[in-house]
Amino acid sequence: MAASHYLGRPPRYGFDRGRAKHFHGRTTILANLQEMCNIAIEVTGGTTFLVHGAPGAGKTALLYECADMAARNGWLVAPDLEHIALADEEVMKDAMADLFTLQMKDGNTVRKGVSERAGGWRPSKVLAHGDKPLLLVIDEAQNLRTLSDRPITDPEKAAAMGTLSKIHNGTIGRPIILLAGGLSDTEDVFAGLGISRFDDMCTNALVALSDHNTRAVIHDWLFYQGEVLEEPTEWVDAIAPATHGWPQHIIAYLRPALRRVARDRGQMTSEGLAHVLKQGQLGRKRYCSARTSTFEADELSALIKAIQAAGPDEHVDQLTIVTSLSANFSHQKAERLFNHAVRKGVLSKAKGFYSIPIPSMRSWLDREFGSLQLGSERLDTGGWPKRRCPRDPEGPDLGR
Repeated sequence: MAASHYLGRPPRYGFDRGRAKHFHGRTTILANLQEMCNIAIEVTGGTTFLVHGAPGAGKTALLYECADMAARNGWLVAPDLEHIALADEEVMKDAMADLFTLQMKDGNTVRKGVSERAGGWRPSKVLAHGDKPLLLVIDEAQNLRTLSDRPITDPEKAAAMGTLSKIHNGTIGRPIILLAGGLSDTEDVFAGLGISRFDDMCTNALVALSDHNTRAVIHDWLFYQGEVLEEPTEWVDAIAPATHGWPQHIIAYLRPALRRVARDRGQMTSEGLAHVLKQGQLGRKRYCSARTSTFEADELSALIKAIQAAGPDEHVDQLTIVTSLSANFSHQKAERLFNHAVRKGVLSKAKGFYSIPIPSMRSWLDREFGSLQLGSERLDTGGWPKRRCPRDPEGPDLGR
């Protein structure tokens, strides 16, 4: 097994988002960031380092690992930068409060109140105040769309574009990296703010964990948090394939696994494993349902048929998807539906093409909506039709 980032005795069940207590994999991305940090110091420059992927891919956990790595190497870290800080000097200064609180005004050093706006300042000036290497971390960076969608004349958008340009082009005057994590369309959001080109090492798409790292994560959780009485090889072998290496699905199986071994006082029984596999399948189904809860049934049916028509590689361009959707909806609604699917992470972009990135979600959508006749009767709650799936909803695609 690879070495775990085991941090002692954390709460047994308290994991979902945030820092991973047993982190494995993502070594290429961590190495890319390390190299960018080294370059930034050498040239006293900066860049934007983007991590993007579908919901549940483990972006937030990776951002924590990246921040810890930088901090261990002497970098100052602003771990929870608000999106508006790129446009508002007061918000940026609040994020940098542990670095400085003073500024020069009319030749005097004065303390700046939070409620007062300094007309001559910009966020980039705040960032340029020190000389130590600085890592800014923005999670859910796709929410920068609240700025990028504004008119070019909007003053906050203009300020954010200026800040991002100085960071991205290394002209702040100190080593600085903006570490951003977001959904697959986040690169397009940055393009709307003037950042249209990334270094090859600075745009990193998260995919599933390798089989080796998936097994290592499951092993460590069972061994350290579950405190099982023997090596959990049998359980790891059974659970790992069902997760497809997707961090969110690993969690769906680990929660019932930890509860079960606690109930069985560290014993790993065959009955316990069967229970865990069933509960993990249900957890995966709940995840898929939650991710698609804002869609109507006919919208999901049209969407999955557009992907099915793309062929076996399951990757299709935007025009093809929108054209297919336009057979059932107006062109305007088809475009809105496509954009909504991307923003909810149901569709994910990679190298200009789109797909349903999570294997279990693709299987679930095929099963539940792939054969649905558009215009079917809908329930009063949720908008989904009154129908039963002709196959077992917990069948092979959901965990075996």
